[in-house]
Amino acid sequence: MAIITFPKAFLWGASTAAYQVEGGNSGSALWAWEGRKGWEPSGEAAGSWERFDEDLACLKSLGLNAYRFSVEWSRVQPSPDRFDDGALGRYVGWARRLQAEGIRPFVCLHHFSEPSWLLELHPEGWLGDSVPARFLRFAERAAGALKDDVADWVTFNEPMVFLVGAYGMGHFPPGRRLLVRPRALAEAGARMARTHNEAYRLLHRLRPECRAGFTQNVAALDPARPGDEEAVESWDRFMHRDFMDAARGRMDYLGINYYTRIFVNRSPFSPLPGRAVPGYAELQAGVGRLGYRLLGGRRGEGEPTDMGWEVHPEGLGRVVSALWREHGLPILILENGIADASGLRREAYIRDHLASLASAMRQGAEVRGYFHWSLVDNYEWGSYRPRFGLHSRDRRPCPGAEFYGRVARSGEFEVHG
Repeated sequence: MAIITFPKAFLWGASTAAYQVEGGNSGSALWAWEGRKGWEPSGEAAGSWERFDEDLACLKSLGLNAYRFSVEWSRVQPSPDRFDDGALGRYVGWARRLQAEGIRPFVCLHHFSEPSWLLELHPEGWLGDSVPARFLRFAERAAGALKDDVADWVTFNEPMVFLVGAYGMGHFPPGRRLLVRPRALAEAGARMARTHNEAYRLLHRLRPECRAGFTQNVAALDPARPGDEEAVESWDRFMHRDFMDAARGRMDYLGINYYTRIFVNRSPFSPLPGRAVPGYAELQAGVGRLGYRLLGGRRGEGEPTDMGWEVHPEGLGRVVSALWREHGLPILILENGIADASGLRREAYIRDHLASLASAMRQGAEVRGYFHWSLVDNYEWGSYRPRFGLHSRDRRPCPGAEFYGRVARSGEFEVHG
């Protein structure tokens, strides 16, 4: 038995996203999109817009010292020329209450959701010429109100996941597919990266000592078979590193969301031992055109999560070490979690991933915090079936929450073997 200890200043947090937990975000383009895609309606979600008191109590009950939430663009700016100061004031109130309880607020400005009016004005989304300026106007208004109470900012959550969803698989508005507009994803990505850089400058102008960045979904990548190493490198650059490279010098930290490992194959029509990665099925035709196939864990390598994703904690340490060597920036794990309706696997999942993270830190990586996804069970982009929460939607603690709370309070835990 050994004891793993984290630094005293380490941030122990949980993350949420406005559209997934607040409820009633009818001004978002996603609201109508749900019906067109045949998704389960988000409705009241976890009710967090009216239940912040309970969310704060959940954070306090676990002894967490950080909370990441997002500002819903469509609430704050319900029409192109109008801002809702009352809605923005509520977010300011949340930040102040968190600060009063010793909990650092981390605020995300774009977590997949955009106002319906934006898509009405610009049906191609981020390919529209004025979309970056409109986002920056919203960002300036939101950050201007929150700057005295928020020092930690996330401009974009998982920009490549959003862009692939919007322009590769037709999953998010505007619903384009790679086969139809193969250059659209690259064009939108370049525009979003430039917008991040402008937002970074804006945030530092409003509060020079703030810490700003974005968070990238980074999977551990392995070749599906010998000879696929070049495919791994190419996919890693496309999905992970190009956006980071475009933002060099405009990141105060590296934000990482880590969930699983993916096997990459360069020959999409050859038989391989593995299962298609759930959530990527709609993308496979477009990826195949580029000459790739994405596979989840090989058969017999462990029970997948309720999302069908392989549990591969070793990949977290590998990803962190690689990005630390490449960028030399402080790292924040801004999402990591498991879809597990029973909750019985969550404690082991957290323990194993934290052990992997600690290993990377012992090897020199500077990691400043870990945020579990999610504080409460939420709307998972089309369904309530995936259960990621440390608490249920009625705010009862789920299995694994007690363990995470003990770790957050003490900064240490035991491992066996």
